[in-house]
Amino acid sequence: MQHAEKKYAVTSFEHIKRQLAATGAAPTKTDASMHYYAQQPGNTVVKLVVYKDRSEIHILDEQDGIFSLREKIPVKDKNTGLQWLKDKGYVQVGLVKMAYTDYACQGGIVGLYTLNDAVYSVILDFPPGEHARLEKDMGLSTAEVISVPYNKYLAERGRFEIIAL
Repeated sequence: MQHAEKKYAVTSFEHIKRQLAATGAAPTKTDASMHYYAQQPGNTVVKLVVYKDRSEIHILDEQDGIFSLREKIPVKDKNTGLQWLKDKGYVQVGLVKMAYTDYACQGGIVGLYTLNDAVYSVILDFPPGEHARLEKDMGLSTAEVISVPYNKYLAERGRFEIIAL
C-alpha cells in the first residue's frame, strides 16, 4: 500500500526522539536536500528535489492535509530540473533546504525535518488511515498540522526565498 505524508510543526525534536526511543526505533537515514517548489495556487506540489547523488521532479497531491506522491521523474541535474519546470510554464520557484533524519517505526517512517535551518517539522509517512494512530503514539495530538506545502508554510513565516526561473 502506498504511503502518504502528514506533517506537523514542532518547537523541538526532544519529545519525539524520546517517543521513538521508547518504541525501539533507530535512525535509518540522515541526509539533506534542496527543494525548488514551483509557485502555484492550491496545495498540489510540483518541485525539483536535489539530493547529493540525484535530482528528481516530485508531484504530490494533497487531500485533507495529507500529501501523496503521484509521480517521481528523474532528471539529469539541478539545471535540467529547473528547465523542466520552466518548460511546464512555471516562472518562479521557492527554495526549501531540508535536513532530516528518518526512523523506521511501526510499518512506516517518522521523519524529523529542519526546514531552512529554522523550522522543525515531523513527517509521518504511513499508509492512509494510520496517521491518527501514530499521531497519538508519537505525542503529536496537540501539534500544529501543516496542511499546506512547506513553501507556503515557510512563506507565511517569512522564512522563504523565491527566485525567478
